[in-house]
Amino acid sequence: MRRIAGVVLVLIVVTACDRSAPRPKKEKELETVDIGGGFDAGLSTDSDERAKQVTIDVGGVLPSDFPSEMPLFSPSSIVDFGPGFVEVDTSVPAGEVRSSLGSLAQRAGWSIDSIGGGISTYIRGEQRVKVQLTEIGSGTRIRYEY
Repeated sequence: MRRIAGVVLVLIVVTACDRSAPRPKKEKELETVDIGGGFDAGLSTDSDERAKQVTIDVGGVLPSDFPSEMPLFSPSSIVDFGPGFVEVDTSVPAGEVRSSLGSLAQRAGWSIDSIGGGISTYIRGEQRVKVQLTEIGSGTRIRYEY
């Protein structure tokens, strides 16, 4: 019986250590095939009017009584308004705003009535608009009083 147990043990050890078991085959690499662009690869939004980016010079809505002939400095954003005034902020320094706004106003038919202390008064017919520039950081707050 010992002999049979020994033979069985040897068979188990030999079977467990058998190196002749089939090894897994190396997987083949997949072939890469260029299928080209899709059906919409050549499409563009260049001719689509709704896809064009719109540049907004002045952000916000002006009050209805603001003098429409008075040019607003751009780029700017309306930050406050009330009866007879509108305030806008721009990232442009006050010196550049002053010279640019003066030129814009004169081209629109406004004449400069007075300048001093960061305040300019523009007139056109019976209309008067006082423009006050205040530096805010590296930009400017522009207050239009009409």
